[in-house]
Amino acid sequence: MLRGLYTASSGMIAQQKIVDVLSNNIANVNTTGYKKDTVTTMAFPDYMVTRNGGDNVPYNGNIGTMDYGVLIETFNTNFSEGDIEKTDGKLDFAIDGLGFFTVSTPNGIRYTRDGSFTLNSSGYLVTQDGYYVLGQNGPIQLNNGDISVDESGNISVNGQTVDKLNIVDFANYNTLRKEGNNLFFTTGGQAVPATSKVKQGYLEGSNVNPVDEMVTMISAMRTYEANQKTVSAFDETLDKSVNEVGKV
Repeated sequence: MLRGLYTASSGMIAQQKIVDVLSNNIANVNTTGYKKDTVTTMAFPDYMVTRNGGDNVPYNGNIGTMDYGVLIETFNTNFSEGDIEKTDGKLDFAIDGLGFFTVSTPNGIRYTRDGSFTLNSSGYLVTQDGYYVLGQNGPIQLNNGDISVDESGNISVNGQTVDKLNIVDFANYNTLRKEGNNLFFTTGGQAVPATSKVKQGYLEGSNVNPVDEMVTMISAMRTYEANQKTVSAFDETLDKSVNEVGKV
């Protein structure tokens, strides 16, 4: 009986984590360049249910298997491209295809798809959180003037080339992890130059479809409620066993 209680409880825990991930996705539906997360679940190893003696029982006593329940296996990030929207901002950039902008943070080199940049007081190109955007020659410093960026990422001020955006890609996205502030770091993957096009005056939206996320969330909540009812049923049965049957 308690095994069934544990199985239902594990289902509730898993569904709660799924709802948390879906809620975060929905909260970031309007975040520039945001990549949604997904959850993969797996079953605990099966165990053999056995029985000794009785009629019509196999000679080895095995009568079937039972699951221990479900658990979260992995959290995955969906790196599919979001819709590219026109903003006409001189310091707004979108990557049309695969790749990431490279930025410098106090924790080291990080990567992002969020191209909503600005200039700090020293004229350096920075993210909305103040992190330096890196070019081929390091942090990009721009003088006052007409700033333009071509499809290859070459940055020009008043028609004179200043630097080139350092846009990289990875052969294996499984090495990328989210850090917060729309940034990724790598756990060992090698960054290579990307061949995607850069679009000035555009930003990439998130790849979250709010309708799909809401449908999945409703399904997860219903599964959670079903497991909750199962736990309540076991609780009532245990209550009767202890307080009523135990008195006989």
